Amino acid sequence: MNKKAFLGTAAVLVVAGYGAATWYLGERAHSAYQEALTDASKLVGPEVLVSQQYTKGFWSSQGQLVLQWTPPAPGEDDDAEEEGDAAIAAVPKPVRITVENTVRHGPLAGWRLAAAVVETRVSNVEGMDDNMRKAFAKVSAPTLTTVRSLTGSHDITLAWPAGEVGDGEELVRWQPLVYKMALNADRSRLSGDFAWPEITMNLQSKSGDSDDGDDSDDEPASAESPANRFAVAMQGMKGDFNFQLEDGLWLLAPGSGKGTFGKVTVTRAAATTAAASAAPEPLVALQDLSYGVTIARTGAHLGWVTTMRGTGSVGPVALQALEFNETVSRIDVEGVKLVQKALVDAYKADPDATVEAAAAPSAVSLMAAIPKFLAALPAYAMKLSAKVDGEQGELEYGVELKSAPDATQIAEGAWAPALLKSSVLHASVRVPKAWLPRLAQAAGQKAPKPEDIDAMLGMAQAQGFVKQEGSHLTSAVRMEDSKVVLNGKPIDIPFDRK
Repeated sequence: MNKKAFLGTAAVLVVAGYGAATWYLGERAHSAYQEALTDASKLVGPEVLVSQQYTKGFWSSQGQLVLQWTPPAPGEDDDAEEEGDAAIAAVPKPVRITVENTVRHGPLAGWRLAAAVVETRVSNVEGMDDNMRKAFAKVSAPTLTTVRSLTGSHDITLAWPAGEVGDGEELVRWQPLVYKMALNADRSRLSGDFAWPEITMNLQSKSGDSDDGDDSDDEPASAESPANRFAVAMQGMKGDFNFQLEDGLWLLAPGSGKGTFGKVTVTRAAATTAAASAAPEPLVALQDLSYGVTIARTGAHLGWVTTMRGTGSVGPVALQALEFNETVSRIDVEGVKLVQKALVDAYKADPDATVEAAAAPSAVSLMAAIPKFLAALPAYAMKLSAKVDGEQGELEYGVELKSAPDATQIAEGAWAPALLKSSVLHASVRVPKAWLPRLAQAAGQKAPKPEDIDAMLGMAQAQGFVKQEGSHLTSAVRMEDSKVVLNGKPIDIPFDRK
């Protein structure tokens, strides 16, 4: 065989082999697509999936799903009586969403070495009224790209373009969000990261009646403070996570995550023409925030630790350091599974079904979860610390269940008083005395004079509410076995008196 014939034969074999591999992987992609569709149908319910079709091709295939949701009809307790027949006739229209899936077959799927690459996007939404369409006119649907490797693992990327919802007074605007995830072949480990440069929210709400403390009925009902505009901005959000998907747990899966916020701000401005040119009042301005969460399983229990650190200011108070720590322990695993089931049941529930609330499957699961959570004797602890002008203050509190109510108490609804008697609650605070004028200013009040502060503290110390340790003020309370101890001294609390 000459060289040209050899090369030609080799080329034919390569093309044929690649074609066979593409056909085989296309069949595998179709099978995997159907399995995923079956799983999704079990989650959302068969009534949501109106139709589906899959057109197989040699290099790629096309799938289409039509999903439908019907908003709940107006209830009997709505404003039907006030609005007459118009309210009764307002039958909600179903919302239909068409989802397109483009499946590229391997082994070179979209110029990637993979079994298949699936691009998912929403192509059409029907059933929205004009107001809803106007509000979402500048929103683009996210694109989900799933890469199924030759070994069975998945790399998933969610890309949501920049957009905005609402109008000038009630507006949410965001920059592009990118969320990347990796799921191993046996679906036991999920990891990933995300980046969101910015999201801003403009909100408007009324501050209510004037805060002058006069509740006289002679005041006209219209004497309300003007509306306020609030602006919330979160910038430079990044994070990553790694969780172990085991034993059917997805709501609280063991693992860890961490991330950062470059800046978080909240401002307020009066929504009046006269105040339009005035600078907004800064309420919160935090920067360089870092957070972390670790969820761990020990036998039949779950627990987690959350931390957050940063700097910034709250109102006029500059925070040199801010730290938050939270610990939750002894959460029953089977109780968490019941909560997961309740969430799925609540999602699948027919809004038009005439079922008593207590008999609904979601309510039954939640009621079954309560004794399991209580029997595990859960505990919670929190610590918040801040540094201002070089001095640090701390606030701590926590609660721990020492014994669980019995089944009779739970069935009769008498478990809440039993919990109070069988729990240990503790709280403590330690703040610099020099903070008191600043705290008054932060609350919008005039800073008290030093002599007034000393007189107020003297009364509090005489009554045992506060102790002074050097330049700091402290107070600690503990409640256990229906007894309360304040700063080391028992106080009389009539728990059992009627």
